[in-house]
Amino acid sequence: MSDQTDLRGPMDRDMDRRLAGWMGAVAPDRAPGRLLEETFARTMSAPQARNVPWGKITIGPRRDSAHVTRWILVAAILAIVILASSIIGLGSPAPPEPTASPSPSPSPSPSPSITPPGPSPISATADVTLPIQGPIAIITDGVELWVLSSGRLDRIDPTGGKVTATITLGKTTDLYNGVASGAGSLWATNWDAQVLYRVDPKAGKVTASIPVGLTKGVVTTPGAVWIANTRTGTVMRLDSATNKIVATTTVGPTGASGPNWLAIGFGSIWVDVPNNDTIARIDPVSGAIQATIRPPLQFTPCGGFGIAADAVWLADCESSKSVLRIDPATNAPVVTVDLGGTGHNPLLINGSPWITVDRGGPDNGRIVRISPVTNTIDRVLVPDVPFGGGGDIAMVAGSVWVVDGYHNTVLRLPLTAFQ
Repeated sequence: MSDQTDLRGPMDRDMDRRLAGWMGAVAPDRAPGRLLEETFARTMSAPQARNVPWGKITIGPRRDSAHVTRWILVAAILAIVILASSIIGLGSPAPPEPTASPSPSPSPSPSPSITPPGPSPISATADVTLPIQGPIAIITDGVELWVLSSGRLDRIDPTGGKVTATITLGKTTDLYNGVASGAGSLWATNWDAQVLYRVDPKAGKVTASIPVGLTKGVVTTPGAVWIANTRTGTVMRLDSATNKIVATTTVGPTGASGPNWLAIGFGSIWVDVPNNDTIARIDPVSGAIQATIRPPLQFTPCGGFGIAADAVWLADCESSKSVLRIDPATNAPVVTVDLGGTGHNPLLINGSPWITVDRGGPDNGRIVRISPVTNTIDRVLVPDVPFGGGGDIAMVAGSVWVVDGYHNTVLRLPLTAFQ
């Protein structure tokens, strides 16, 4: 007998008997929540007995035993659900849901616990404060210091603390730019102009403007310059002898928020890819992807890298306000450390990463050290001048230099404060 015939039996049948056949047939295979929905729907849609004067039923103080109230219907539904639960409990367990084959893409890593920011801050004296319009990035070759700013490169004498040369790059910009040193040149990306500038630091002039599209990070290896293209989802390899792009490596999808920043370490090129929520590790010889690393779900891989002796550190430039530690031996995320604000490129000093932190506002910046032993913040510095934080950081000639975009300045702090 079909469900339809069984449910449409004699119109004077009791409701529990009306559903008994259907319950016995389907209850063992129905989830309790779904069973409740079906029971209610079938009960309400079933024809009612002819001898019940439904049109005369009223709600109120009247209680005529000859009339069937809606409470009987509710009680019947509850009784059926209880019966169904018993049947399900006594029956054989339903087979598990089929699972899909493992995807070749990396699975989200378990979310490590996030530790709170560390101790009370210590004041650090800024003995040099240089006004630089629109400072973006900072780089050193161990002797000189260069600051990439809005449409120019400024060379700073790290000992005297003064700007000694300025090289105009072209179109003014204050966003999404990187700078690197290699092959006797400085290499700087320009988001607005969509070019890579090659600069001769000795002659103090631009020697080439190479079209590369919307790019950010840039690093160099012997004979090559690597550039992250944020729209094509690729990392481009440029031959420094010819200034031509000779290869590309796809690390993510096309579109906005593609590859951001690059770093070199452990024999690889590292690149963060925000729109793919991954970090890619590239072989600098073959250009092949060696590993694709997926950070914890709350972490957006979009900040700068710091390379330690046994770890890769990466800042989150968005909501999690944390820094991620990666084990390069296993390519596994180890821990995230809460910075209490937005961090930038980690700088390694004596094996510990230091990060400038923007906590919101022009005077709330900090510089924090993370212990590589405990993975917690164990030292916090606050410059004794207005400091917004969240900028680039470099070490040269016994001092540490930090960029402060809030105040358009570059500060020099004593290295002793970072011990």
